[in-house]
Amino acid sequence: MKPARQRARRAPVKRGSTPKPEASSQPELDGSVRLATVLAEEPQGWRVRLGARDQVLSLDASVDPALVREALEDGARVLVELASPPVLVGVVQTSRALRVDRQGRVDSEVERFELHARQGATVKTAGAFVQVKGSEVELYGTRILTRAREVAKILARMINLN
Repeated sequence: MKPARQRARRAPVKRGSTPKPEASSQPELDGSVRLATVLAEEPQGWRVRLGARDQVLSLDASVDPALVREALEDGARVLVELASPPVLVGVVQTSRALRVDRQGRVDSEVERFELHARQGATVKTAGAFVQVKGSEVELYGTRILTRAREVAKILARMINLN
């Protein structure tokens, strides 16, 4: 059996070496990406909560500010790159979005679809369109067909047929 002195022997400490620092509460700026929560939009950037700290970060040029505003409204998480200085680089998608497939099709089944446009909206094909502009609606095509199971109504003070 070995003496107690030898069993309890520790590795020798090199002279001039410094002990490893304790884990700090400040994340290292190594280019990694962390999750954060957007708290507010400010003139200098976006106030986010990263861990236990709040800080104001700039937005990467590739990120649409409207996307970050939606994250603020919805409480969605954002992605922060820990660089020098840290930068807000994206938003974590937490719900389905309309997607365009490789053939250029959008297929979606939803309960309700609503679109608000400030100036106008147009739906086009090669030979027809529906255009909404201000308080006017224009419907154009080689043939326009209106179907109704019961009654078709046209309500207006005046009807102008060309």
